[in-house]
Amino acid sequence: MSTTLKNNVMQHVKDPAVAGLVLETVHRPLGGASVAVSPPTYARPEGDKSRIPLHAVSDTAFIPERDDSGWYSAFRRDPDGSPVLGARVALDSVGAESGMAETCLWNAQDRLGIRLPALIVGGSDAPSGAPEPDSQIAAALRVEASTWEVAHRQNDAWMKFAQTESGTPVWQDEAPGSVKELITTTSPRTGEQLYRHFPNAAIYGFWLSSGSAARHKMPRAYSSEIVGYGAHGVRTGATKLDPVGGASDSSRVSFKDNALKVGGAKGKKPSEAGFGQVPRTVFVTQYACELILQQASISLSVLRSIHFADTQAKDSALTTLTLLALAGHALAGEDGFLRTGCALVPVEERFGWVSRGHASPEELTVNSTDEIIEALQESAKETASLGLAFAEPIRLHYSGAEQHLIAERVKTERDKAFSEGE
Repeated sequence: MSTTLKNNVMQHVKDPAVAGLVLETVHRPLGGASVAVSPPTYARPEGDKSRIPLHAVSDTAFIPERDDSGWYSAFRRDPDGSPVLGARVALDSVGAESGMAETCLWNAQDRLGIRLPALIVGGSDAPSGAPEPDSQIAAALRVEASTWEVAHRQNDAWMKFAQTESGTPVWQDEAPGSVKELITTTSPRTGEQLYRHFPNAAIYGFWLSSGSAARHKMPRAYSSEIVGYGAHGVRTGATKLDPVGGASDSSRVSFKDNALKVGGAKGKKPSEAGFGQVPRTVFVTQYACELILQQASISLSVLRSIHFADTQAKDSALTTLTLLALAGHALAGEDGFLRTGCALVPVEERFGWVSRGHASPEELTVNSTDEIIEALQESAKETASLGLAFAEPIRLHYSGAEQHLIAERVKTERDKAFSEGE
């Protein structure tokens, strides 16, 4: 029997006036509303040698406020009507949020009761012709990654330059029906193929920009960001203590073949190798926020741009994709832990359909993640009955070149002499 949620989603998918679904969540820090949280840090511009963490902070941003229907779609304003400006800090970016939701879906297949299609690379043996086999390298080569986890989905370099079960390099295989052909011919115009093999690419977007005669791309249908508004920087400092007693800065140490060497004019201070007490400069590491708000959306307009041969199959497939995106959002929101110093708890959550000509969303009642999963299962079965079922995963293996890249990375990281002090 069809679920109420599945029917509701399909009804709105079929209505061209409905632009999409908005998902709004108010968060609080685990320790309480006044607790400062740690944002992500980003790379500084080239040439900037500062070692102070760089955060995505805007000092003059609009501050959201609830509108008459309770949604945070209005701006806070002064009595004279002018917008109130304040600082905002990004706590989780659009890319990070999408990646988290996508990975949550892949890791929750048992809970979803659905086998998701993917390209899976990994599980290789030690590279032929490499130096003596090494337990760390062997462990790294056994790591598997799917198109739900790598950055560029089916177009990721790890997939394109892998090899098939028969040992053929993916990107050199011109045979009909090859993995390369599957990757290069999948686009929004081949909806059935996109749905069967790469539904995550339909939701989270993709771009094939090189190595193919045709360049295919699709924007994200799912978008989410967590922002702290009314953000005030909090300076912190710390000193790493050494219960052993530390080491003198007049000493010099170095590493060779993973062994510690003491002495030598070219050695470094012990503190740079992790010995002794290490005081840290005081700088802004966290932000106390007046409001922490997650605003997400699933664009039906983007999903409707996918072409299918049959209208009924399209409506069913887009319903499944919408519910898959909704399930990823819900699964990602169950954790709340973003990083050390930023554990969030959702305290208010609401979903709503946005339609042209209506200022406020039409409320969608969702009682639990399990309700979403039940609707997803029902929709996927219905879509499969129309001839569109998810394909079985395709297994690939690291090519010799990829194996060597992994081996070199392991060796480089292992041989870093002063990782603790850097």
